[in-house]
Amino acid sequence: MAMRMAEPFGLTLILPFMYEMVGGFDIVHDPKDIAFYAGFLMMSFHFLRTLTVMHWGIVSDRIGRRPVLLFGLLGDLLTFALFGISKSFGWAVVVRCLNGFFTGSIVVIRPIVAEISDDTNRARMMSMIQLMLTLGSMLGGAVGGLLVDPVNNYPWLFGNSVLFREYPYLLPCLVGSSISLF
Repeated sequence: MAMRMAEPFGLTLILPFMYEMVGGFDIVHDPKDIAFYAGFLMMSFHFLRTLTVMHWGIVSDRIGRRPVLLFGLLGDLLTFALFGISKSFGWAVVVRCLNGFFTGSIVVIRPIVAEISDDTNRARMMSMIQLMLTLGSMLGGAVGGLLVDPVNNYPWLFGNSVLFREYPYLLPCLVGSSISLF
């Protein structure tokens, strides 16, 4: 069930710092335009997800649910980390599109739960899917807000980190990436 938590975790993880990140990409000449570009960045994930989610169900019927689920989790792991090193708006959009491409887990998780449950526990197990989605959404935003820019927010711990000084959004994205491992 923790696999169901990875997708909403990553989706909400970027919300606390996305506005600041987009503002630093040097594509915005007027601060009023940041919201437009941030919205476009969010839309890019959902656009690719919409185009591909049905295909993941078909692929899982052909090659099996496990390979599709593992492929999606590996994609989440990689794309979260790549998003954390974004230095341009174009790169961030491409990575979010890739992340959307890899998010077919819900199409695979529901049939898995239906197949491994019976009439005595199916309702409870299906409810767990929604619980994991809610927990992932809630925790993602909190982690994103707490771990962004660790060099300035936690100088006693990360003050000398060249990596996190160069990539202030990498730490929350690495944590989001690690969620895919559980």
